[in-house]
Formats: sequence, structure tokens, C-alpha cells
Amino acid sequence: MTFKNRPVPAAPSRGLSSTVVYISIIFVLSTYVAVDFFKQHSSEFRFASLSEADQAPSKFAATAASGAVSTQPAEDDICNSVFGHLPEHRSSQQQEADPWDQMKWIGKPARCRVKGELIENLDEHYNFRRGYALKFTADVEDKTHLLPWLLGSKVNLNARARRVYLDLGANAFETSIQWFMRWYPCDFTEVHDFEIDPQLFKLPEVEFAEDDNVEVPNPRAIVAKQTPGIPNWMLQRMTVYNQFVSDADDDATKAVNITRFVKETLNLSASDTVVVKMDIESTEWPILQRWLEDPQMADIVDELFVEIHFQHPSMSAFGWDGFAPSTRDQASYLLASLRSKGFVVHPWP
Repeated sequence: MTFKNRPVPAAPSRGLSSTVVYISIIFVLSTYVAVDFFKQHSSEFRFASLSEADQAPSKFAATAASGAVSTQPAEDDICNSVFGHLPEHRSSQQQEADPWDQMKWIGKPARCRVKGELIENLDEHYNFRRGYALKFTADVEDKTHLLPWLLGSKVNLNARARRVYLDLGANAFETSIQWFMRWYPCDFTEVHDFEIDPQLFKLPEVEFAEDDNVEVPNPRAIVAKQTPGIPNWMLQRMTVYNQFVSDADDDATKAVNITRFVKETLNLSASDTVVVKMDIESTEWPILQRWLEDPQMADIVDELFVEIHFQHPSMSAFGWDGFAPSTRDQASYLLASLRSKGFVVHPWP
């Protein structure tokens, strides 16, 4: 048998084979590193889109509503993000035999602390008016649900020499001013009241005499003849401003830049006690946006109370939706944003 000469295939190059192996190993290792990096830093990518919502009030609800946050990040990251302070929604299992469904007047603690202190969960289910929604009170502006969460009940704000309360949108003396004088656990050395309408806000005309309001001892332990009023020494601490609270000064409209007023006119700092209540009919949006971008304000303001009106039947029933070009989701996102920046903030009332 004869064999024809056939070309013998060349043996594979050992150098080429080694190169292919090296490239495969590098590819596998690179893929592993990339996957591991993404897993470790996924929360950073997830919350990067949330930072855009802090740029303008109109964007506050966009991120939450669009479902940009699809999964829960690691627990050690969550409280540094807006997501960690958004309202918690209970699962169907949690709703069974849950005292916070209807039993309790006050809300449950939030999962994230602010300035190291417990704060209430933003319970938007009851539109931030839990007591009224559950019919514990007929007063839609009842503030009982706030009492356990006041910073002044956890931190001794009286230890500071200067203790300031600012009421932005005071309305009438008998509402927020009197409430803070009676309920807030701090003896304010200064009270600054802003109300543009001089006919609306008026200090009490009759000075209350504490010395004469003493009852003789009796078995019922009553020590006052009548409910204590506002004494003269307290009235002397109050200053009334018939000006608009704004984000910019404007002499023509009697508007005052409240951020400048706090820092420069009052010269307040982190060493002072500063409590602020804000109810200025949607003007709070640009002001609070500035405060979100100003780290000094979170240090200066110890506790903040904000009434945010939004488009909802519970607001329209009282005519409050007329001040509100916003939604409930936007209101929640604004409050959560403030908390993530270190503001101890509560919905008011």
C-alpha cells in the first residue's frame, strides 16, 4: 500500500495558548471584582438619583413615586439616606394585632434616629394628624402625638444661656405661641413672632398676676384659683414682626430673609437653643431647600416643626390645599430629606 504525502498540520503554538489562558483568567477576575464592587456600593448608586430630588421642591416626590428605590440598602447606610427616613409601610403580617393600627394615639418610633435621638415615624397614612384621624380628638390641629418625641424632653436645652423660639406664621397668640409656652420643656429667653397681619396676631392685653393666683391648701390639692395665664415677665421676652417670612429680603413687600435673620440679625449659633415652628402657606419650600443645602442651619436649629399643605381631600376639607402646589408624597420626601441632613423635624401640627 502506498501512502501519498499529506501536509502535517502545524502544532499549536505554546505561546498563543498561554496568552488565551491569561486573558481568560484576567476576564474572570475582572468580572468577579466588578460584581463584588457593585454589591458593596449598590446603595451609593441607588441613592445617587435621590440627590437630584434635593435640588428643587418640585422634584421631592419624583424619585419616590417613580420607584427609583427598588430594594432596601444595608442597614448601616440607610440612615444616611433620604430613603431611611421615608414613611414606613407595614406589611399584611405586621397589620395583625398591631397596636399602632388604632390603639395608640402616638406613632411608633422611626427606624432611623436624628442627631442620635429617637423620632416618630412619618405616618402619612393618617396625613400626619394621627389623633384627629383616629377620632381621639375633634381638634384637627391637635398636637398630642408630638409630645413623646420632643427633643427638649430628651436633651436638656435649658442648660444653654440663650434659648430662642421662632414662630414663623404665628397666626393667633392662643395657637402655637401659647402651646410652646405651656408644653415645650424649655424656658425660652427670647420669643420672636412673625405674623404679617397686625390685626391677626396680638399679645394678651391683660397681664396675668401669678402672685395672686394662689389657692389656699385644700384636700383636692388645687393650688391655683384659675388656669394660669401669660405673666408679664414672659410677655417682655416676646418680639413681634409684622413681616413676610421669605427666602430673600424685599422692602417693597416687607419680606425678610429668614436665613439671614437667624444668622446675622439674631446671631444664633450651635451653642444656642433654637426651636422653630414654620407655618407660612407654601413659602416654606424655597426656605427649606436653602436649609437643606446649608449645613450650618442643621447645627443651629435644634428642633423644627413644619406645616406642609398638600393636595389631598383631608386638606381641601379645611381649605388648606389652596396653599399647596404639592402632593403628600412630596411633603413626606421633604421631611425625610430634612431628617437625612440632621434636622430634628416634625410635621406640624
